[in-house]
Amino acid sequence: MKKIIFYAPLGKNIPSEKIGGAEAGCLKTKKIYEDAGYQIIVLDKPAISRGKLKFLLEMSVVPFKLYALCKKYGNGVPIHIVGFYTKIARFERMLMNIAHFCGNKVIYELRNGSMVLTYKEGSEKYRNILKDLLLKPEVVLCQGMEYVKFIREQWGIERSFYPNYIMDEFIQPNKTIRPHPIRLIYFGRVTESKNVNVIIETLGIIRESGFEATLDIIGGYNQEYKTVLDELAKKLNVADVVTFYGRKPFSFIADKLRSSHYFLFPSTERQEGHSNSLTEAMGCGVVPIVSTAGFNVSICGNDYLVVSDINAEAFAAKVISIENNGKWNEYSESAYNHILKNYTQKIVSKKLINTIDKLYL
Repeated sequence: MKKIIFYAPLGKNIPSEKIGGAEAGCLKTKKIYEDAGYQIIVLDKPAISRGKLKFLLEMSVVPFKLYALCKKYGNGVPIHIVGFYTKIARFERMLMNIAHFCGNKVIYELRNGSMVLTYKEGSEKYRNILKDLLLKPEVVLCQGMEYVKFIREQWGIERSFYPNYIMDEFIQPNKTIRPHPIRLIYFGRVTESKNVNVIIETLGIIRESGFEATLDIIGGYNQEYKTVLDELAKKLNVADVVTFYGRKPFSFIADKLRSSHYFLFPSTERQEGHSNSLTEAMGCGVVPIVSTAGFNVSICGNDYLVVSDINAEAFAAKVISIENNGKWNEYSESAYNHILKNYTQKIVSKKLINTIDKLYL
């Protein structure tokens, strides 16, 4: 059995409202390996949400744990490092160097969507560290095609495209006949950086324009921000058509998606990468209206559905225009087919395993 040491955040001991796309994406990667018959040796990435002191203490022992695992399993076992660079790039380079010192090959997976900006804004010292992480591992996995293109243009090296994907078990024929009222949906972490308030404001504008519409919000939240959103919904007279569900399993979310019309995603999260929510919504035929954060533009695959300015008027205008022109079915089919051709478990897992298997030759 092929073995792999997997250093990643998998949601262990993290509060529910703090678990996001990074953890979900890493769990999917783990499943790909397991389904392909790999034995996974997990080295959990500590979570800062448990407190800074505890985080620093746990991080301080990670290099020693990695060294021990390399020695225990031998140099024929690759080390998969899920990387977040930015403030932790030096630490991740140290892990890479430990693995190479032990004779193990390294897979460095770039998460989040700010690598190019981070590189350009960073000091010369930081850029050299990041360059090492991008060029020295045997395999570098890029969450967005933007990264593949940047590395190719900067250093003339080809790296592997490894996006998030929708699980095959949730793929069903797209239902383009969905009863009104217009159903808006958001799912994911309910935080300020995701601008959930803008979604509620968008709902208010759509209803003021004469359309019946509702909004479902699914995901973990802290009570302070939830109170702000509740007060906003009351102020806009939409409280009776906004439903908060909290965290739910994806089976529940998928059922909601298949009866929804628009997935609104006005995120300005600086570390936004490949949104699992966006891929999964489109895979259920929901029309996305998104910001330019992360890899939203390339995932969306349709510039018309991208909003450059984060304001409710711009998001509402897209929905109202599509409704007035009777284009929802067309955009729904387009979004659904874009995911089926590029972002399914079958397609992505095959590419990943083909890439990783070469490390054992």
